[in-house]
Amino acid sequence: MDPAIDLIDLIPITKIKISKKNWLELPIKYDDVGLKVKDIIEEMCERTYLWIMKKDDLDIVTDYDSFRKDFINLLYDKYLK
Repeated sequence: MDPAIDLIDLIPITKIKISKKNWLELPIKYDDVGLKVKDIIEEMCERTYLWIMKKDDLDIVTDYDSFRKDFINLLYDKYLK
C-alpha cells in the first residue's frame, strides 16, 4: 500500500460543510428587515438573468428555473468549501 494514501486518511475533518438548505436560510448579519441569504441570491440571480437577456452578444440557453438552480449551486460550491 502507498504510504501517501495512509497519511491522507489521518487528516481529521475539523469543519463540516453546512447544507445548502440551511445555508440559504441563514439570516443576513446586521439586518433588521429579516433578509436571508436566499433573498440576496434570488435578487442577484434575477438581475444576472435579465442582464444576460439584454445583451446582444449573449444567448440564453436555459430557462430561468434551471439558471437559478445552477446559479445557487455555483455560489454554494465556490464559497462554501
